[in-house]
Amino acid sequence: MTTVDSPRPGRHLPLAGTHNVRDVGGYRTRDGGTIRWQTLLRADGLSRLDAEGQARLAGIGLRTVIDLREQEERDGAPEPFTGEVPVLRWFPVFDGNMPADGGLELARVYERMVDECGARLTAAVRALAEPDALPALVHCTAGKDRTGVVIALALSVAGVAHEDIAADYALTSVHLGGAFLEEVRRKYAGLGLPQGFDELVIACPPELILATLDRVTTAHGSVENFLLAHGATTEELAALRTALVEPVEAKGKRT
Repeated sequence: MTTVDSPRPGRHLPLAGTHNVRDVGGYRTRDGGTIRWQTLLRADGLSRLDAEGQARLAGIGLRTVIDLREQEERDGAPEPFTGEVPVLRWFPVFDGNMPADGGLELARVYERMVDECGARLTAAVRALAEPDALPALVHCTAGKDRTGVVIALALSVAGVAHEDIAADYALTSVHLGGAFLEEVRRKYAGLGLPQGFDELVIACPPELILATLDRVTTAHGSVENFLLAHGATTEELAALRTALVEPVEAKGKRT
């Protein structure tokens, strides 16, 4: 049975200029711990984040922003941050070869990510494990696909059940659509977009991220082995778990 929290005040951060900024805290781990709140955030594009939104992120101590977009996406929508903090890290998942998927096969895009882009996905996870990297925010353009995979890998390393990771992934559908979808339609108006494009933009069925994690574990035995095979170290993964997870004994001391 899933242990995922329901959407609650505090999980979604309604920041002006964004649609899908979420805290992934509160999920339980297999050893009884809990992912710390205000430690790992996931988001869509941040280019229109205003001063108030930046101040709110600064208020939770945001130290690192990890951008998974390609160069052309960054050129059209640059990061809004100008100071030394947060530190901006850039890991373009497709490294200049972003799919121009005429067939709109989202499952194939995810397969390609884990089959061909493992080193860049791993680099993003490793960045989260660096000393003083957290609190951190991981984002792409929609905060759905590339962000969804990196967050899934990080939460899996931390010990969150795959079913709970999938439920968190599916929450994106609550926040995309509406204004976000209208923005996408306006941006691509007149390009003769294929049938089904709207659904692709906001699609995030939980079985898709479950299939992705299954693909990783089938090929490598575990998510940890996948990351180790692409450059991570056991020390980095242990450090990430320690930084993300509030252990059960710590929770007991507060009660």
